[in-house]
Amino acid sequence: MLDHLKFKQKRHTLQADLSQLKQVCSYLYDKYCPASIYKRRNVEQTQVSDIKILALLCLQIISNTQSQREFFRRAKQFIPHQLELDRTRFNRRAQQLLPVVIAIRQGLTCEFAQTGQIAIIDSLPNPLCQKVRNKRAKIFPGLANIGYNATKNMYFYGFKTHLAVTTNGYILNYDVTSASVTQAATTLIEGCPCPFVLADVGYVGQKLKEKFRKMGYLLWTPYRSNMQDAKKHNNRALKRLRRTIESRFSILVDNYGIERNLTRSLVGFWLKIELTVFVYDLGFFDFDENGIITN
Repeated sequence: MLDHLKFKQKRHTLQADLSQLKQVCSYLYDKYCPASIYKRRNVEQTQVSDIKILALLCLQIISNTQSQREFFRRAKQFIPHQLELDRTRFNRRAQQLLPVVIAIRQGLTCEFAQTGQIAIIDSLPNPLCQKVRNKRAKIFPGLANIGYNATKNMYFYGFKTHLAVTTNGYILNYDVTSASVTQAATTLIEGCPCPFVLADVGYVGQKLKEKFRKMGYLLWTPYRSNMQDAKKHNNRALKRLRRTIESRFSILVDNYGIERNLTRSLVGFWLKIELTVFVYDLGFFDFDENGIITN
């Protein structure tokens, strides 16, 4: 052992993470869960509580495990006493919790989102297959299609996730569209507490600015280099501020795997996106030892 100077024993923290997540989820579930869920018929007879299922789903996102099958296998190996049900039942229970995750995330945003800030909107791709299979993929027919990702300079088959983010990185809202849709601005900004909105050149257009103005928002986008008064209009500070969303996207992609979605049902796909946004936003809150928000 002494000869192996670089030897490090790998330890998992699933039990400690799950214990903390259960406290947080219990507090949020009791505060924001719709009555139609926690008062449903025979809820007290469930073998595994909603709170434990929700904590396990959050743990899957935190561990960046893309496959639910793989996460279930690891959980059965390291925390078997937490899963007294089979994988198919776990999957059904997880999908039934989608309204709960939505209610908690929206409740946190409505209660704690600061007004008067600047919102930034942009989108990231959710490819459903490799590039070579774009034209023969049959996943989600009629909903997913082929779109273009300018950042990676590639076409992909799947969806796009559009996000509205504050300058400090908190996700206010999101919308999922087919890959060919370039913008979902009005849906994203509906109910947003931030009156000033920054976007990229994909949102350039007088009609869209006018629509935002009627909704009570001021939309700013940089001009393309060949547009009139581009140098005068393109404020460097605003462009630099808008690019902060890209660093947030890298966290969502690298740490939580929001781009890669292996589910093959609409509810499962939606649940994965919703959970990723929810878990990411939880990082902006401080919780005490009982899982209660302190800030």
